[in-house]
Amino acid sequence: MGVKQIPTYKFIAWLESLGLRYERTKASHDHYNYPKGHPKRLTRTVTVRTKYKEIPILHIHTNLKTLGISKDQFEAEIKNF
Repeated sequence: MGVKQIPTYKFIAWLESLGLRYERTKASHDHYNYPKGHPKRLTRTVTVRTKYKEIPILHIHTNLKTLGISKDQFEAEIKNF
């Protein structure tokens, strides 16, 4: 099937279900990471441009790589949102 663009609100809800929390905004990019003290902590934040109604496919792929999550796993989980 392949990963397709999804609404921004849906992607953010999925990130939060993984335990990530909003960390900061820099320019028009919101950054998400696991909270301090969480056993998982990313070396690089997950970045979302909330001005977009949908998350571009390239941004999804980049963020999945940062999270270490496969496209198949993402597709299976995002159906619930």
